[in-house]
Amino acid sequence: MNIKNTLIKGIVFSLVIIFSLPATSQVRFGVNARVGLNNPSFNSDALNVDNLTDYAIGPSLQIMLPVPIIDLGIEASLLYQNSRMNIQNLEGTSTTSEEISNQYLMLPINAKIFFGKIPLVPIHFYAAAGPYFGYLINGDKINPGNAAEDIEAKKFEAGANIGAGIEVFKLVQVGVNYGVKLTDNYGTDKPNWNDPLNGKSSSWTLNASIYF
Repeated sequence: MNIKNTLIKGIVFSLVIIFSLPATSQVRFGVNARVGLNNPSFNSDALNVDNLTDYAIGPSLQIMLPVPIIDLGIEASLLYQNSRMNIQNLEGTSTTSEEISNQYLMLPINAKIFFGKIPLVPIHFYAAAGPYFGYLINGDKINPGNAAEDIEAKKFEAGANIGAGIEVFKLVQVGVNYGVKLTDNYGTDKPNWNDPLNGKSSSWTLNASIYF
């Protein structure tokens, strides 16, 4: 609970900073979309989790700061994320399989530095880093065979990410992002269920944004 409260305070602090930026900052609105590049398979003696797919889309805000020498900006997006995976229960006399889907509202907040402008070519490179926060709005329950209770996705998710990419015509941005989870997606007392459900703590995504 202390970790959750700390992360929520981090969200509020980040939003306060964004809305307190100088009036001379350049503000642009757009759309951001992300697709997971991983298709991992997690196994244990009790569960097999595979075919993990993620996609997210939603509005985005980019604010360029009046900083000398470097092109520095803050980007915040509010994304609808859908995560799907197949779960096979390996316990008992028969193997059962079901598709699980969880929907989140994600709030990634990144600092972006633009550099490497190519003369006569409308291309910039950028690097980005920052935290992300997620809230579960809908999730399927999991009952792996002889579990006393259904396993449910946790309501809150948080992590950090870094990324890099290119911006073309100061309109379209395309890049890759590496994210590290700081929280577990699922809670359960049995380690052989908890490990495959939460999977790896890191992931890669392909990102694309259009700003107007």
